[in-house]
Amino acid sequence: MAHPPVSLVMDSRGNIFYSDLKNVWMIQPDGSKTIAVANVHTHELWLSAEDVLFGEDVTNSGDNYRHRVWKRHPDGRIEDEIPWRSGHPTELADYAFARDAELHSYILRHADKKIDVRDEQGKLLRSIGYGQFEGFPHWLMALPDGTAYFTVGDALLKIAPNAKAVSKVADGLVERSLPFAFVHDRHALMGLWPGKAGEVYVAVYRGQVVKKITADGQVSAVVRSKGMWSPAGGLLADDGALWILEFSSSNKTRLRRIAKDGRETIF
Repeated sequence: MAHPPVSLVMDSRGNIFYSDLKNVWMIQPDGSKTIAVANVHTHELWLSAEDVLFGEDVTNSGDNYRHRVWKRHPDGRIEDEIPWRSGHPTELADYAFARDAELHSYILRHADKKIDVRDEQGKLLRSIGYGQFEGFPHWLMALPDGTAYFTVGDALLKIAPNAKAVSKVADGLVERSLPFAFVHDRHALMGLWPGKAGEVYVAVYRGQVVKKITADGQVSAVVRSKGMWSPAGGLLADDGALWILEFSSSNKTRLRRIAKDGRETIF
């Protein structure tokens, strides 16, 4: 029932940040790797335009969840955005790491099958239902212009800026390949991230493959993971390199950089 981290972000200086559920790491442009935020159980990251990094820290004793939201400034200073409080982030559903250029938060409400859009002060701007689509809701991302994408079941769904309804972009994304066929349905699809020409990339965790979905719904397999590794998130860098966050069945995390010419580097 547990799941890997899903976020990978790059700041204006070319530093890559990712979590292994124990620490948040930074890989600098020269390839050096250091801990950016220590001792945090973080699944999602968000980077502001000012290169302030945000993430959550979740603990659990039995079913007694607690969490906080931390932020890391470019100078390395770390402080709380939201101090420790009781409950799981998805249960409280009042804060999200999917944000647009106006700092509106897009909150996936699993229990109510709705997406809430809230402003920077937390005021509810609108709520969009997606109950007509079957399956477990996975993850959500928001683009600067207010377009939101999220996955439910084996489908990629879209909310256009200021839209009041959800549309389907593509379905049939999940694959049932071994050795990740045992993955729970709720984690079959993991992180998603934008391309440069309106396409969306989805980490098909269960299928050990990254799929690209074009604006008109065409689906293609971009890269496959091997052995006991499977993709959990990624990003497309300005230089055209595809960075893949991979998680293993033994709870290990690594980054895989695939350059435009096909050369691969493992971190």
